[in-house]
Amino acid sequence: MRMLQIHSDGFTYEVKRKALKEAEDVEQKSYSTNDSCLVNFIAAETPDQTDISTAARLTADMIASAADEVKERRVVVYPWVHLSEKPASPANALSLLKEVAEALMSRGYEVVRAPFGWYKAFSIHCKGHPLAERSKVLDITTQATKDKEVTRGEDLTAVAAEQKATSHFSIMQPDGTLTDVDRFDYSGLEELRLYVKYETAKDRTVHEPPPHIEIMKNLELVDYEPGSDPGNFRWPPRGLTLKRAVEERVTAEMVDYGAFVVQTPLIYDYAHPSLKSYLQRFPSRQYVVRSGDHDYFARFSACFGQFLLISQAQVSYKQLPLKLFEIAPSYRRELAGELAGMRRPRAFTMPDIHEFVANVDMAKKSIEKQLVFIEKLMHELEVRYEVSFRVLRSFYEENEDFIERVVAKIGKPVMIEVFDQRYAYFIFKGEWNVVDDQKKAACLATCQIDVENGERFDIRYIDEAGSEKHPLILHTSPSGSIERIVYGVLEQAYKDIKEGNVPHIPLWMTPVQVRLLPVDTAYLDYCLKLGTELDKSGIRYEIDDREMTVAKKVRAAEKLWVPFICVVGDQEKQSGRISVRRREKRDQVSLTLAELVKTIGDKTSFAPKQRLLMPKLVSMQPVFSREV
Repeated sequence: MRMLQIHSDGFTYEVKRKALKEAEDVEQKSYSTNDSCLVNFIAAETPDQTDISTAARLTADMIASAADEVKERRVVVYPWVHLSEKPASPANALSLLKEVAEALMSRGYEVVRAPFGWYKAFSIHCKGHPLAERSKVLDITTQATKDKEVTRGEDLTAVAAEQKATSHFSIMQPDGTLTDVDRFDYSGLEELRLYVKYETAKDRTVHEPPPHIEIMKNLELVDYEPGSDPGNFRWPPRGLTLKRAVEERVTAEMVDYGAFVVQTPLIYDYAHPSLKSYLQRFPSRQYVVRSGDHDYFARFSACFGQFLLISQAQVSYKQLPLKLFEIAPSYRRELAGELAGMRRPRAFTMPDIHEFVANVDMAKKSIEKQLVFIEKLMHELEVRYEVSFRVLRSFYEENEDFIERVVAKIGKPVMIEVFDQRYAYFIFKGEWNVVDDQKKAACLATCQIDVENGERFDIRYIDEAGSEKHPLILHTSPSGSIERIVYGVLEQAYKDIKEGNVPHIPLWMTPVQVRLLPVDTAYLDYCLKLGTELDKSGIRYEIDDREMTVAKKVRAAEKLWVPFICVVGDQEKQSGRISVRRREKRDQVSLTLAELVKTIGDKTSFAPKQRLLMPKLVSMQPVFSREV
C-alpha cells in the first residue's frame, strides 16, 4: 500500500465518468466540505492481496496515528491508483479501501470514502504546516510496520518535535542590534522581508513552474527525463560542463581548507544499528532499493558514509578539527506537490563537508573559518542572498557574542530564529538562501553544529589524557547542491531580465565562454588556430562553422548567453585583432587574442580549468533541447 496524506482546509470531489467496468455503484456523486480534514490518497498494491484484512488494519493504524498527531477527527479515504506501479486487482483494492473506512469509523472518526473506479475532479487546500504533507509505504510481505523497528513509512519523530517547538524570530544587524521581525524596518531590504515571510509561514507547496525551468531547457543545461521518476533530471553536455565546473571549484576550495576527499556508497542498509537509530530520529522520504530479500535506501546526504568511515578510523586530538569532503549524488523522494525544477528535485548532487571537533569552542572557531569560504562562494555565484541562523536558546544565551561576531562578519541583516527545545541534532544552523520570483526561498550553503551523531555512530577520538571521546560534528555544504546553484543563478537571471539588466551565468561556470564565428568557411582554419591558443589558456570555446549568415550566428550565440562572441573574417585575420561582442556590457570592441585571454583569465583565476564536454564545431553538435 502507498499513501499520500494531506491535511487540508476543506476538500471537494465530483464524480465524472467510469474509469473501470468494475466501478462501484454511486448514489452520492459529489462531496464538499470547508472544514478541516485529513485526506488520504491510497493505492492498494499487489503484495496487499496476500492479506487484505491485515493490510487494511495497518493502513487504518497509519491514518489514525497521523490524524491524532494533527488533532483531526475528519478523514477522507480516496482511491489513487497512480501512486503505484504494481496495483492490486480492482476487487481487492476496493475491499481494502472499504475495510480501512470501516476500521476508522469503528474508532470514532468521521469518515468519507470517495467512490472507487471513477474519474473524479477534486480540489484541496493544504494547510502548509510541517505535518500537513506525508507519504507512507506499507510492505505487507515483510510486515514492515509491525516487525521492523525502522519502516519504509515515515516516523517523523523530529518533525513532530519541530512542530511542537516554540521559536522567536528576530533580525540582527551587523552592529548587534536585535529587532523582532514584525517591528523591523525592511526599507530597501525587500528580499529579506520576503524571506522572513516565507520562513515563518512554512508553506513549501508550488502551484506553477518557477521561471528557471524554461531557461535551463532553452540553454540546454538541464531537462526532464521522461524515462525516470519525476524530479530526476538529465544533463546534456553544456549542463554537465557547468556542473563539473562547479564541482571542481568547490572541491578545490575544500582541499585548500584541509579536507580529506572521500567517496562513499550510494545505498545503505535499513537494519544497520546506527542508521536505524538515525532514521527513527530524523526520517526522510527515501528511495527504497530491494536486493534479494533485503531493503536498502538511497542516501539523501553524505552523512551516512562519512560517519561510518570515520567511526572505524583511529583519530587523535592532535588531528582535530578533522574534515571529510565528498561530492555526493543523493536522493530524496519529495512529495509531487513540492517538486519545483532545480529548487526541489528528487535527485541532487551535494558538496558535503563534515568537520569533527572536540568541543563547542573549537566548533565556533571552525564556523568563523567556514564563513570565509561560504561567503566567497556565494559572491562567486553572483546571486543576491539572505542569511539566517537557527539557534537553540541555551546556546544563544551562552554564546551571544559569537552570534554577534558572525553577523558582523557577514555584514548585512540576518534573520535569527531562537528555538526553546532542541528538536533535531543541531544547536546552531546557518543558512544562505535565495528568494525567487515566486516569493519562495531555498537554502544554498549551510553549516550546523551537530551534538548527537558523534555518539550515535560511535565516532571516537583519543584526547590529551588518552581517553576516548565523542566529537561534535559540523555539517556543512559550502555551496549548496549543484541543482540548487543552477536554480539560484537562473532565478537571479530572471530577476535581472525583469529589472532590465542582461541575464547571465557567471563566467567561470558558464558552459561556453567564447564562440568564434567565421564569416565563411575560408576562415575556419584561422578560427581553429585561435582555438588552439584558447585551449592553452583553459578557456572553453566553440566554433560556429555552419553555413549561415553572421547575423544568424550571432543570434544563435546570444540565445545561449555566450559571454564573448567573436566575429572572424579577413580584417581580423590580417590585423590580428578580433571583433568581440561583450554580452554583459552590451558593446562591441576590438581586442587581440591575448587581451581577450587576459580579460577572461582575470575574472576566472580562482576557478579550476574545466574542459568543454563536447566537440567544439557547432556543425557536429546535435540539438538536445531546442534549435539554437
